[in-house]
Amino acid sequence: MMEKTDEIRLQEIAHKYLQGKLNKEEQTEFDDWFKQITVEPIELFTPYAKDEYAHRQVIFKRIKKELGINRPRIATMWRRIAAAAIVILTIGLGLLFIKYREIPPGIAKIIHDETIPGKSTATLTLSNGQEFALSDAVDETLLKKTGTEVYKTINGQLIYKQKNKISTAHLAYNTLTTSRGEQYQLILPDGSHIWLNSESSVQFPASFSGLKERKVLITGEAYFEVAKDKSKPFRVVSDGQLVTVHGTHFNINGYKNEPETKTTLLEGSVDINGTLLKPEQQAILDKNEVKVISVDTKNVIAWKNGYFNFSDESLESIMRKVSRWYDVDVIFQDQSLKNIEFGGVMTRYTKVSEVLEMLELTGEVSFGLKGKKIIVKNNN
Repeated sequence: MMEKTDEIRLQEIAHKYLQGKLNKEEQTEFDDWFKQITVEPIELFTPYAKDEYAHRQVIFKRIKKELGINRPRIATMWRRIAAAAIVILTIGLGLLFIKYREIPPGIAKIIHDETIPGKSTATLTLSNGQEFALSDAVDETLLKKTGTEVYKTINGQLIYKQKNKISTAHLAYNTLTTSRGEQYQLILPDGSHIWLNSESSVQFPASFSGLKERKVLITGEAYFEVAKDKSKPFRVVSDGQLVTVHGTHFNINGYKNEPETKTTLLEGSVDINGTLLKPEQQAILDKNEVKVISVDTKNVIAWKNGYFNFSDESLESIMRKVSRWYDVDVIFQDQSLKNIEFGGVMTRYTKVSEVLEMLELTGEVSFGLKGKKIIVKNNN
């Protein structure tokens, strides 16, 4: 049985493989694992047969299957589809059998897609109100005066390093903000790592020196890997809740347009408004009441690892995620469509039309794409 940390690591490597960004060591790690998989046919639609990116996607799906993640439900239509051909594809890792299938009749390919997936960019706002777009260079000297240095890496990380002790009288709070279609990573002076999802923000001290606790405030969604420090508890304030930790991995989803605030624990322990969570548990805050349930954490942090993972999720919930990541507006022609449930795994680093086409394969709904608007329609 694969350990949880191994599963998360493989998800991250699979995502980088899909983008073609594995370094030499990661490629070796990926190859060694992939060679252990029992070879069986992999399905690929005929129009994508010569598309290298499509090949990467089907391999990505195989990895999800091996990790125990459900594949997309394609309804009963697949029982009516015959295989067009079976070919052998050499991809450097060995021989894989890929079964090509025709796109079912009635599934229209969405065209004129000018949307692009989100990217690693954000806005940093200093305590004096100065703003910096992190797609541009950041002047490190701006923060050196406060005894803290900040660095922006090429892979979308903002790293704070404390050089000198700072008086609490001069404590400065900075804010990292993402808009729709953006995400970013932040490493705090204590080494704690925060992944910030689209349309979110985190407010934090530029230094924890002289403080009795490490407190940050968030809106939207963020994943935390908190550095241990028994002398300074780490606290996260979000809408209606206070999370207290000492060193742990957890995710908070507290978007204003979501019906509930959900805090999910991967490892360690956290306290949410007096309720203690164990690993693989989720606290749901609704009208100041906390309910605890068991969850599959891979689904919760899929966004952080670069993919969508829908498990019997309503179309309304799915389209909120699509809207935030692709910076699009969604219009439902029929409100009843919001309640249709879908399951599936797909990369977030593809055009929105490919996500919509995958949802259309269920035969239950169709989509229209006009600029920055997605029209959800009955499939009739």
